[in-house]
Amino acid sequence: MNEKTKQFVARRFKAYYRSAKIAPPEEFWMREWGFVLFDPSYPAKLVMRRHTSFATKDDLANYLRENAPAHAYHSAAVYQYPTETMAKKGWLGADLIFDLDADHIVDEAELPRYSYEDLLALVKEETLKLIDFLTSDFGFADDDIKLAFSGSRGYHVHIHTGGVRGLGSRERREIVDYVSATGLDMNSFLTNKTADVDDQTVKLILGKYVEVENEVPIFKKEKFRKKSGDLQLIASKGWGKRLQSGLANFIAELSGLSEEAKKKKLNEIGISKESTKKMVNMTKEGGMAKRLERMQEGKLGFWPTQAWDKIIAEESVKSADHVDEPVTADIKRLIRLPGSLHGKSSLRVKPLTVESFKAFNPLVDAVVFGDKPIEIRATRNSSIKLKGEQYKVAEGEIAQLPEHVALYFLCRGAAELT
Repeated sequence: MNEKTKQFVARRFKAYYRSAKIAPPEEFWMREWGFVLFDPSYPAKLVMRRHTSFATKDDLANYLRENAPAHAYHSAAVYQYPTETMAKKGWLGADLIFDLDADHIVDEAELPRYSYEDLLALVKEETLKLIDFLTSDFGFADDDIKLAFSGSRGYHVHIHTGGVRGLGSRERREIVDYVSATGLDMNSFLTNKTADVDDQTVKLILGKYVEVENEVPIFKKEKFRKKSGDLQLIASKGWGKRLQSGLANFIAELSGLSEEAKKKKLNEIGISKESTKKMVNMTKEGGMAKRLERMQEGKLGFWPTQAWDKIIAEESVKSADHVDEPVTADIKRLIRLPGSLHGKSSLRVKPLTVESFKAFNPLVDAVVFGDKPIEIRATRNSSIKLKGEQYKVAEGEIAQLPEHVALYFLCRGAAELT
């Protein structure tokens, strides 16, 4: 970003902050604040100005108007002395924060295959899963949960209720492990009726029966038993209930496929040919209604391990890497100020409720700048869809674009002012 471009972007950010109504977080005067400004080193070097606090809302509003930061943050924690060094701040508690970002959902090597719009849709799907966990499994009310579009490629989820304030890093990490199914033990959700047998030895491993031929046990020093009755899924609440729902969805999805497509899907998740044949037969027309009815009662019958792995992946918020664990566990972390602008996109860090999040479209609703034509020179091939219109520029191209589009390309480092 050259100096001319930087000064233009800084002026437009200043115009936004002059009129923006930004609601500070609860107990804002007890929080540490941090800012990255459009200073001489920006954007080659991002200098964070930390250990700041504001006594009044007007003090915060005046700072934003005068400095028009590229990035604005506040602490998840509240402190006795927020302007002191970390060792002297006097930690009093912290909000529960989740940071979901496309970088944690799609492998870096795969990112070029996705459009910005597609990445945002994937992150939204994961965020909806997280909200469901928080309300259904942890008992938070919708009003306890505040969200914000990050201004880039993800969402932040904030919980301010007093019950979470005192949680330490370990407890917060356990919450991440729960929603991401880290360490989930399927054995704790499965049970079956068994009986001693002499003619055959069978061991149950996550719903898969392994027969031992010629009565020669593979697993030494164990008493083997044969299934008598149905394998049962304990589905009264929490993950058990989610597994039951995921199981029904998996079977229903399979049933809608052709026989060849079923085989391909099952093969892709590593299920053997023999098991695939059984599962394909299970989902044939005529037996489906009965099968789903039995599953609703928790009766599973045959079910291979790899299918459970697939169900868990679909039901969880992917993995511990997908909810940014360091952000959730870090009780002194800074998080973006809802209502501020993101210096690498020009989009608003849009505050949301659980209800408004459902219909939220960041590429429309987080756009704050207008349509005045601005001439830019593209420094690399780039494209973006904003406010329902698709825009594309090629490296070296001179283009006149609506201001909100031009600012996006300028902030992304994909263009300079002419």
